[in-house]
Amino acid sequence: MAEALAIERAKSGRLARLTLLLGVVFAVYELVFVMGLNFSLYTMLRNIGLDIKPLLYAPDIQQSMAFLLGLLMLAAYIIYPATKKTKTDKVPIHDYVLGVVALASMLYLVIIYPTVVQYGYVEATLPNVLIPLIAIALLLEASRRSLGVALPAIATIIMFLGIMYEGFNIRRFINHMFYAREGIFAIPLYVMVSYVFAFVFFGSILEKVGVGDYITKFVMSLVGHRWGGPAKTAVVASALMGTVSGSSVANVLTTGTFTIPLMKKAGYPPEVAGAVEPVASTGGQLMPPIMGAAAFVMAQFLGRPYRDIIIAAAIPAILYFTSVYIFIDRVTKKLGVNPINKELLPNLRELARGIYLLSPIPVVTYLLLSGLEPQYCALGAIGAAIMSAWIYQKTLGITTKLLVTSAIILVGFVSYLLGLPVSAAIFFAGVTSVFVAVLIGYAARGSREMALALTKAFDTSLRSAITVFFAASCAGLIQGVLTMTGWATTIGYQLVEISGGNIFILMVTAMSISLVLGMGVPTTANYIITSTIVGTPMARAITAITGIDLDLAKLVAHMFVFYFGILADLTPPVALASYAGTLLAKSEFWKTALNATKYALAGYLVPYIFALDPALLILPAGSMNPHTIYRITYGVANTLLSMLMLSAGIVGWHGTHIGKLQRVLLIVLGIANLTPYEYMTPTLAAAYIGLYVYNTRKRTRTH
Repeated sequence: MAEALAIERAKSGRLARLTLLLGVVFAVYELVFVMGLNFSLYTMLRNIGLDIKPLLYAPDIQQSMAFLLGLLMLAAYIIYPATKKTKTDKVPIHDYVLGVVALASMLYLVIIYPTVVQYGYVEATLPNVLIPLIAIALLLEASRRSLGVALPAIATIIMFLGIMYEGFNIRRFINHMFYAREGIFAIPLYVMVSYVFAFVFFGSILEKVGVGDYITKFVMSLVGHRWGGPAKTAVVASALMGTVSGSSVANVLTTGTFTIPLMKKAGYPPEVAGAVEPVASTGGQLMPPIMGAAAFVMAQFLGRPYRDIIIAAAIPAILYFTSVYIFIDRVTKKLGVNPINKELLPNLRELARGIYLLSPIPVVTYLLLSGLEPQYCALGAIGAAIMSAWIYQKTLGITTKLLVTSAIILVGFVSYLLGLPVSAAIFFAGVTSVFVAVLIGYAARGSREMALALTKAFDTSLRSAITVFFAASCAGLIQGVLTMTGWATTIGYQLVEISGGNIFILMVTAMSISLVLGMGVPTTANYIITSTIVGTPMARAITAITGIDLDLAKLVAHMFVFYFGILADLTPPVALASYAGTLLAKSEFWKTALNATKYALAGYLVPYIFALDPALLILPAGSMNPHTIYRITYGVANTLLSMLMLSAGIVGWHGTHIGKLQRVLLIVLGIANLTPYEYMTPTLAAAYIGLYVYNTRKRTRTH
């Protein structure tokens, strides 16, 4: 979920209360009408004899998407000024007007949608044409303010070219892009509304109740006293944070505020400290169970359960973080950074008593792997997060803690007794736990601070939703033009023709498109655009070279595109995650970004490895026979060996400081090890070990 580091307002006073109100309305609508809380209530009440039919009301999903997008557009015009020079403490009247008009334009679709369903199109009257054009224009402007100029500019250019290609047929354009489920309201926005918001809300709750802060301190207390402790803390903490965050920039700004100053204090140069955290944080979008928003779009595009996506992503994500850890270990030893005194670190024994604060992570992982819909997994785990946070607070009395925890457990138990399945009861208890905790928190003595933190989660989730929803909407506009004109298929065939079906050329093309788009386009939009263009051609080439069927090859191809869309956050010249690290480290941007690119080397190589050897993705249709287990084991070992050799050569440390000749040799060996010739691996491993033994003995003699 890469977002622009834009100026925000409405952080305090009347405007903050207004955005909080919008956040509450947005979240309640999502929970009741999209996630189906109303159906759960109806089921329970009917089972006790109360047949309240109005609870069964459910707007069509496109009506819900339009209403929610309208709310976000109104919020965006309040929160984001037109330019960075605009005063941030006051909203001009024209921004209110633009926001209200944006909401009204989306409500227009909500009102006339039954006509769209009945006839399949709308008549070309002035309001039916003008209002959608206004809505699209205001969406693009709201996106420009919140995401930056690149994505809305690309969308505008492609839409204009599409209209021109269609002979300026505005009626066809409006029907396709606004009234149908092909443009704004295509799969990307549907996924945001139906799935991603649940995880955005879940992440906001965890942030506000202190789980993120606890993760960083706990990991620091575990490894902070070791060689490279602060840097390794960034890796491990970001991996854990990534399981519940799914945003590289947010990850940097959360864990980096603690780890980057500690790294600098330990002796790391600013450009190293500022690079380590973005590399680790960017991996958060690759780390299951909660990956970036694009992962949910991928599941929908491929028609696969999200569980398949997180299983496929597991080994590559572990390889990524292991490689980053190896790089940091070598950099630490080369720089001679000493461990931090234990007295300066958080107390491990004290923190270990609150280990249950991490309970939401195993809860959501178990629910996802058990096959429950991902949105219900996230919302169900909120109950565990709130109970854990409430128990952990030392300032709260035992009575208040018991009241909150018992109330949440009771809600879940009663909903089960009243006829809800276990999964629905967990979801119902998780959702209601927020409101139960807020009510008790404001009423009970000494717990107002916790209640206030949970209340702020509504505002935080609204602000987070703006960026991902707008990115999905703009990407939907681009995707809509590609499908309306047939360009997606045409471009795909042309790429195959140019490459001659060569998998390497297609992979380099896909990587290049992703990295170039990533200079200004958020991860989700990047993935949508690139996968639409090159996903199918790549899948066919992967099928031809590996022999796996086309459906599985599509998963491999989409995962390849997904990786490079995320790594664009690290790749200069834009590199938003590296920029965030630069701000916290007060370092030089280019040095920081280039270091980050080096440390993230595995992220650039692993997609090529699993594209040529898909066993690393543990493909759902593949049985775990001895051959598959061998391929996975060999792939992991071979990749790690290459990372060891490449990191030693790039950093210049292999048991001791090494010269240019040995560095070049190790880099060549590391690249050679990535070739499909398995007989080379034992020889190269022996060469690596032999060089290490030689270097350590040489260092011993010199000392």
